[in-house]
Amino acid sequence: MNYSMKEFETLFFEFLSKKTNDSLVLTKEEFYTYTVKMAIYSDRLATLYPKEKEVAQASKKKWMSESYEDCLLSKQIQKK
Repeated sequence: MNYSMKEFETLFFEFLSKKTNDSLVLTKEEFYTYTVKMAIYSDRLATLYPKEKEVAQASKKKWMSESYEDCLLSKQIQKK
């Protein structure tokens, strides 16, 4: 994957919009496709900007730790 910061931001906001939309539930595959793409971008960022390596690694770790089950639970809590 080789995409720009603008493409990452578009992907991020698309994911956030879908994740927080009460009337929409991402499939497990869709959810993990978004999170893995964002983790891959974090890896690329670390390569392009070595000074940002620690931040990029933390970002990658965050995206890889996202849980589909937690996402579903948060939607259920929001509906109450």
